Amino acid sequence: MIRTATRSDLPAIVDMEDLSFAEPWDMRTFRSYVHHPGFIVFEEDGSICGYAILVVIADDAHLASIAIHPEYRRRNIGSCLLDSCMLLAKANSFPLVRLEVREKNKTAQDFYLANGFEAVATIPDYYPDDNAIVMERRT
Repeated sequence: MIRTATRSDLPAIVDMEDLSFAEPWDMRTFRSYVHHPGFIVFEEDGSICGYAILVVIADDAHLASIAIHPEYRRRNIGSCLLDSCMLLAKANSFPLVRLEVREKNKTAQDFYLANGFEAVATIPDYYPDDNAIVMERRT
């Protein structure tokens, strides 16, 4: 089930974040998004399996973050979360969703390409140790 994230989901989300990223967001960052309609989780049998955060930046829908717990990867949860983000963007009249992904993260780039995103630009030194590939998908 996909639903809006709540405060009680945050410990599981932070744990998942720590398992997923070399430079994870902290609890404070996630708290700032709680109850935001674009902060969604995928829950299965009472466990938080994944999350996505869709925000508005400069009048664009922007996928700020997405992660799937390692135990639940390769089960289409990421694609379901992306589809929900796309529907949310479309319902709010955003013509596309944009994101940045590390240039070195070919697995994530392949995931986004397989889900209808296309690479449109590169931002040098976007991350402390890497460039970013900007990707977009029309709603």
